[in-house]
Amino acid sequence: MTDALEIHTLEVPKARKINEDSERADLLDWMKFFDVKTEEELNMLAQKSPAMKRATLRLLELSADEKARQLYEARLKEQRDNYAREKGAVLNVAKNLLGMNMPLDKIVEATGLTQEEVKGLQATS
Repeated sequence: MTDALEIHTLEVPKARKINEDSERADLLDWMKFFDVKTEEELNMLAQKSPAMKRATLRLLELSADEKARQLYEARLKEQRDNYAREKGAVLNVAKNLLGMNMPLDKIVEATGLTQEEVKGLQATS
């Protein structure tokens, strides 16, 4: 790490408790930036500081590029599909192990599912 880089972890519930007039108001602005719902909110944040203005301009630039957005959405869909396939495979393994009367704790250990998830499968089988 260098002095040129700062990393902050922002938690939405805690950020909402920060007073706008506090010394941490800049962190609150960044949290608002990540949670912005309208272009009007975004424009208001852009007026608060040069860094916020640069971030807003960059966001608008990236959002305007249709091809970049389509690539991002395609990658996101692929990730979701892969997760669903993997989760489905794990659930099938758990069902098979339940069918073999394997103890619950062993199924949890073998699949990484929680006891509640395995019990749910047990109830539907």
